[in-house]
Amino acid sequence: MRSDFNIRFAKTSDRNSIMSFIENHWSKGHVLAHDHVLFDFQHLENDRLSFVVALDSEGMLVGVLGYISYGYKKDNQDIALALWKVIPNLPDPHLGVKLIHFLQDNLSARYMHCVGVNKSVLGIYKYLGFKVGMLDHFAAFNTSCKKFKIAVPPSRIKATPNESTYEFSEMASLDASLKELYESVFYKEKIPYKTEDFFIRRYVKHPYFSYIFHEVTLKDVFQGFIVSREVKHDGGIALRIIEVVSQNEKITNIINDFATILKDSAYEYVDVYASGLDENILTSKGYEKISDVADIVVPEYFQPFEMKNVDIHYVTSAKKTTILFKGDGDQDRPNFKKAV
Repeated sequence: MRSDFNIRFAKTSDRNSIMSFIENHWSKGHVLAHDHVLFDFQHLENDRLSFVVALDSEGMLVGVLGYISYGYKKDNQDIALALWKVIPNLPDPHLGVKLIHFLQDNLSARYMHCVGVNKSVLGIYKYLGFKVGMLDHFAAFNTSCKKFKIAVPPSRIKATPNESTYEFSEMASLDASLKELYESVFYKEKIPYKTEDFFIRRYVKHPYFSYIFHEVTLKDVFQGFIVSREVKHDGGIALRIIEVVSQNEKITNIINDFATILKDSAYEYVDVYASGLDENILTSKGYEKISDVADIVVPEYFQPFEMKNVDIHYVTSAKKTTILFKGDGDQDRPNFKKAV
């Protein structure tokens, strides 16, 4: 195999080759190798796929870098990196890095982020100038729950607030909240910045998951919104915060107050993966930081269910304080192809 490789954006005609590459070189049985609906949902952008690909001199696929665009605004588009893999032992040992550089050079992106990074490549991202870290995992448990079937709670469950400063209104759609969002001053400089079309596609039009939307207000003034999703196992049910869209300095208190949703509910707990939260505020109230208490288990995997805690690493090219959630990128997705 010669050492000259062709790096370019993927075309829709590359779909089957990329899916086969994922199956053969990333993970056998991976959902994106078999589910065309989910693959297109995450990576089909108009007339091209959101992948950078590397091909050898014979046109064979030898490397891929997936990404998810948060919008098409020239000046402030952010993107989330996804699956990144190059066949080992190629004549060009820097081909993987060249995929990143190609994307940086050819896509007008303000910042790049990646949630769910393999720990083994954190050093490469750091070398490339990315900030690296691990999402903190917090959970507030329902004191009224008689039997926990999903999680293993602490021996003494903290009481969650009975009242909240913020008000939460469940919304049937995101339309009203998005209208308020793009009229707000704070969101213009938000990192990451996402377009209205992205939010609608990602959460309202998801082919498999049903999300719950809560608009957040303070004295009838719009503060943002929360995206959450119910998870179930063995007759138990819990609520996972997937993303909170608000001013950074307000997000921790919003999450803290949102634990009041446990009152008079069937939820075992409400949990959140995020970076940049004030853990002192959360743990002084109703939340536990999962990594700080040895006996607590709050599962991450539900397809199939695994009773274990999971670390989620992230990287970002932003130098400013950035709050990233599990919902940033491709972490909140099904792991199995949906049965027909």
